[in-house]
Amino acid sequence: MKRLCLTTLLFALLLLTGCLNPFAPELGDPSESIWTDQQSVGELLDNFKNTYNLRDSLRYSNLLADNFTFKYYDVDNAREDQWGRDTDLKATGGLFRNFDEVSLTWYAVAPVIREFTFEDSSLEFDVSFNLSLYGSTSGSAYDLYGLARFTVVKESGDKFRIITWKDNSYF
Repeated sequence: MKRLCLTTLLFALLLLTGCLNPFAPELGDPSESIWTDQQSVGELLDNFKNTYNLRDSLRYSNLLADNFTFKYYDVDNAREDQWGRDTDLKATGGLFRNFDEVSLTWYAVAPVIREFTFEDSSLEFDVSFNLSLYGSTSGSAYDLYGLARFTVVKESGDKFRIITWKDNSYF
């Protein structure tokens, strides 16, 4: 009888503590997410920065409109060039995979731009940035400074997305 009580007690303890893992980290407060719902241009820029800093290509794709265009100056061919959304997602995914650390910083974003929330309208603006790329396995490091010209839109009931990004980077 004593053995049956002891076995039952041990079984009950196992059931009660079986789902607890003392080594599991505590979950944070989900309301404290770094991700925003992109209802203002500032929130869009915050998400953009976070996608780069965390190298998150899935979240990055959510920033771009379906008709997104990336414009840049092709130094090798001495001409302006551009590509669409699919090519940009592949290029950005490659950048995220090839560098161990990516750090993007925006500079001097005017409050009137950060707070812009109007639906069914687009906004074109310039923002200064620093993009630092470090590859510990390759030993490469790059610091890019430049000016990005964005055109963004927020369709009614949706979030802000980037239509065009013209990159004016320099080393």
